[in-house]
Amino acid sequence: MQYEIGNKLKRLNSMLSEVDNIYQSLLKAHDVSEGEYVVMFAINELGEGCSQKDISENVYASKKTINSTIKKFEKDGILELKPAKYPSMQIFLTDEGKKFMKDNIVPILKLENAVLDDVPENEFE
Repeated sequence: MQYEIGNKLKRLNSMLSEVDNIYQSLLKAHDVSEGEYVVMFAINELGEGCSQKDISENVYASKKTINSTIKKFEKDGILELKPAKYPSMQIFLTDEGKKFMKDNIVPILKLENAVLDDVPENEFE
């Protein structure tokens, strides 16, 4: 059985695909994986000292992706984990992590903001 997809849904899927392609190009240009971007985006938004749980509640990514990215970043010296209220750990950027944020994540955030500044407010309603 096949269900007919409406034109609005087709257009939405097309637009989402276009946006995803743009993001993939941006991430590739900055040598950043999607998981790395999501985690750094969340740390930028939530502030240092946030937990993995905070990140998973505020971004669209699987807990597995977030966990593996945090472990990779810790191994690479991008961030460090400090004990908080058990069993939680707080996440802090190292000096290398701050440089990574400045060089690779902030340019993408600035571009996103510049693009969205051109979108009329009523488009977000």
